[in-house]
Amino acid sequence: MDKLVSILTPCYNGEKYIGRLLDSILNQTYPCIEMFVIDDGSTDNTANLIKSYISKFEVKGYALTYIYQKNFGQSVAINNGLKMIKGDYLVWPDCDDWYAANDAIQQMVTILDNSDNIVSMVRCQSNLLDENTLKQIGKFCVNEKTKSKTNLFEDCLFAQNGYWHVPGGYMAKTKKIEEIIPNKEIYTDKDAGQNWQLMLPLLYKSECVTIEPFLYNVLVRNDSHSRGQYSTLEQQLQKYDSYEKTLLATIDNIVNMPVAEKEKYQYAIQIKYNEIRFYLFIFYKKYKEAIVVFYELDAVFKKEIFTNLVKKMVKRLFCFIR
Repeated sequence: MDKLVSILTPCYNGEKYIGRLLDSILNQTYPCIEMFVIDDGSTDNTANLIKSYISKFEVKGYALTYIYQKNFGQSVAINNGLKMIKGDYLVWPDCDDWYAANDAIQQMVTILDNSDNIVSMVRCQSNLLDENTLKQIGKFCVNEKTKSKTNLFEDCLFAQNGYWHVPGGYMAKTKKIEEIIPNKEIYTDKDAGQNWQLMLPLLYKSECVTIEPFLYNVLVRNDSHSRGQYSTLEQQLQKYDSYEKTLLATIDNIVNMPVAEKEKYQYAIQIKYNEIRFYLFIFYKKYKEAIVVFYELDAVFKKEIFTNLVKKMVKRLFCFIR
């Protein structure tokens, strides 16, 4: 008997995009799918568009449920949806992305069906497509050194070794979520999304298998956070503050991680985001603020944070400001 796949999608003002995702799911060859779309307070025609697909899903033998919430953010939407899913496996694609192959779900299910208990997730490679032309402008993929790597916890935590945080390209075992995320409750922060909170607990002491086909499309939008909502220094500082808080809370909530290990990772995260703040202040020519962060790092963490070149630069800035 085929196992049930749950699809959980937060959506805010997705009228222009979500039809592609819904169509790509209707085109899947895998027979057992339920989908929940959590409307995060949309002000466009998102609700009516999604509801128009409910009967199409029924004809296919799938289930589509539309749920409305106030604009609390993606992580709250995921929390609400996690309470409703019944599937053996979970995918949580963004509303503006979609599956590139009709057998994408089938391929990922097959891998998880044949995996042992140490495996918590499978991921596929993804195409990056221009919003206007839908032509490929990049890709999320492995290389010769990383294609066989399955221990991805630190890669996810520190965004290193080409790790990509593309939710629809990952499929997780629901029983693993139930084991390591108590009450299916993740830490919520409107500015930080939901991927670290789901991925990190699933990757700690578990493995993620990468399959080589490019089964998922990621839309590169002109109104993305980096180009719009987080374009000023203040907005970027707010974003990185949210990222840091989310990572620290997520690490703290990993139930099977020893306290000493939590403290080690939290320490590293604090260093990373203080470094980011330092370089942001330099970029925006806020030199006094940069020096304050620099000396806080030196005093609090008491280790070699920056290269000698950067330290010389800070000394020159200090002399200049004085």
